[in-house]
Amino acid sequence: MSVLRLENVKKAFEGGPEVLRGISLAVEEGEVVAIIGPSGGGKSTLLRCMIDLEEVTGGSIYVGEDAMVKDGKYCSKAERARLISEMGMVFQSFNLFNNMTVLDNCTAGLRYVLHQDKETAKKTALENLEKVGMAPYIHAKPRQLSGGQKQRVAIARALAMQPE
Repeated sequence: MSVLRLENVKKAFEGGPEVLRGISLAVEEGEVVAIIGPSGGGKSTLLRCMIDLEEVTGGSIYVGEDAMVKDGKYCSKAERARLISEMGMVFQSFNLFNNMTVLDNCTAGLRYVLHQDKETAKKTALENLEKVGMAPYIHAKPRQLSGGQKQRVAIARALAMQPE
């Protein structure tokens, strides 16, 4: 079963050309998929559509067997939020909270979105920071890290949310 499936996804910005022209793909459990292409080719727009930061103008997006969008028509906001919570995304610009430590950045979603208690969130965050080699930096602030280290913290934060 596909964990994510796109069928004929289209996106046009108001007053502009169609940026995505019938994109279809399926991501199977355990599979790694790379989306490559030239600058301005629509890669980021496609990813933003997958996680509902942009609305598609046509096509379907399925998370597991559930349709987030079917033939250009969206499911309810509550259902969209549930489906999006099953995905994880690491942005190119990291989006870390500069006033928080590495550990706090990794526990914020666990505490405030998944409503985990402080100790459970800390344990989960530490496990994932260990996986990406960032456990020694739990007290550091993002400004004290290199770009690669920030990216690893962002990856640990995404993994901590246990996306499908």
